[in-house]
Amino acid sequence: MGVPGPGHRPGCNILWVYNYQPPIPVSISALEWLLSLASSWALFGLIWTIQLVHYPAFRYVPDFSEFHPHHTSSITMIVMPLMLLEIGLSAYLAYKTGFDWQWAVPLFMVLLIWGITFLKAIPLHDSLSTHREPAVIEALIRINWPRTILWTAKALWISYSFWYTRT
Repeated sequence: MGVPGPGHRPGCNILWVYNYQPPIPVSISALEWLLSLASSWALFGLIWTIQLVHYPAFRYVPDFSEFHPHHTSSITMIVMPLMLLEIGLSAYLAYKTGFDWQWAVPLFMVLLIWGITFLKAIPLHDSLSTHREPAVIEALIRINWPRTILWTAKALWISYSFWYTRT
């Protein structure tokens, strides 16, 4: 295991590794910070718009069977590139830093968001693809709150990390 280090007491079951070296800090480039901040805040703004405007408006759209396919295809063109950038960048930064908690936490948040999106939100959208169903719309609004909170927390986390490492 290792050589008992300074402070080791006889009879203590804990062995301290004498030659332990803390990991070398990995710097994040300005471009990586910019992309991380930009994707986080873009998705923050988008999810709050969806949560407070778009999904509640599903209740009132007159020709829902025509509107919903338009909504899903249009919003996918905006959301999917941002989500792909976000998950790729989050995984890269977590890996680059040796899964340091500062970057592992945002990756975990993104993975939760993707899980909720693909396991819950998309199936609800699929059931709305042909006609309006009020119970499904309400379920979609409810299931979107965790994503809204996670994207908000991630944007704040990344911003705090940026500010904290720059001061």
